[in-house]
Amino acid sequence: MEDVIKIKLLFLIKKNSSITELIKDGFTYGQIANMINELVLQDFIKEMDGKLTITDLGENWISKFKVSNKLKGFESWILPEEKSKIEKFNEKDVYLPHRNELNF
Repeated sequence: MEDVIKIKLLFLIKKNSSITELIKDGFTYGQIANMINELVLQDFIKEMDGKLTITDLGENWISKFKVSNKLKGFESWILPEEKSKIEKFNEKDVYLPHRNELNF
């Protein structure tokens, strides 16, 4: 699992949020369940009283991720949308996206 997806899922679990953002990113419920199982096996999260919580190992990983990616302030809890990123262009290049690539 990619680190960006892992951190997004850990943030959702930490804030007890909805998985709607992951669904919008194109993941199925089965894929999300598999990712949650993977985090349980890695001991990043555990189930207590029918609720998922982040372990100390998970909290430490989040802290290291924030430091290594220089996430400060709002960047530490609002993650960039990966599917909208494009390659850097030369300043004289013109980019015209295909109509189906626009996400708004």
